[in-house]
Amino acid sequence: MSSSPTYLDPVVIPLIRGDTVLDVACGYGRWGNLIQSNFWEAGLKQPPLIDGLDAFQPNVDYCLRHTAYRKVWQQALPGALPGRWDTILACEILEHLPPESVPEVIATIEKHANQRVIFSTPNWPYFRDGGETMVGFNQYEAHLSFTPVKVFKKLGYKVITVGFGNPRNIVVRLLNRLRIRPPLASMETFVRLFPSLGQAMVAYKDIGP
Repeated sequence: MSSSPTYLDPVVIPLIRGDTVLDVACGYGRWGNLIQSNFWEAGLKQPPLIDGLDAFQPNVDYCLRHTAYRKVWQQALPGALPGRWDTILACEILEHLPPESVPEVIATIEKHANQRVIFSTPNWPYFRDGGETMVGFNQYEAHLSFTPVKVFKKLGYKVITVGFGNPRNIVVRLLNRLRIRPPLASMETFVRLFPSLGQAMVAYKDIGP
């Protein structure tokens, strides 16, 4: 994924654990840069070492110009990962995979994490084609699948919904019809109380004993 919504930031960053992080589908490198500058929000004393991978080579080239990453390489999933990391962060990737590949990718990421796995993905079936990005047309931007909350919970994940505005929710649809746009920051409490309001979910799981 080239980038991610900013409403994920205050949820994802404090979930980072350990001295090493793999940013799966690193896109333009926003997570690497955010972790490097805001590592203290995760209770860390210093920035972790961050590696990144992305299926789209222009994204890899873009991230290689950042100083946030130790290593960045081109790789499409599913497929084995070349190492282990304390935290594996996989934001906005599952929806880009064929449905039959999702279980394998989740299992692979869990296998290569020492402490924690973090996913984010849309909270509704948001299908689309590939599209133009600031580094060129990216066929990997297509949304091919939907992984609901119940799948993560069955696998032992804790799930947080974020980003008021799920277009499948009747309340959201009514507000849109009335052209009412409540400030997103003020609506996050309601999203936590009523998960179906959220545009996205963050699912995380601790690995090991």
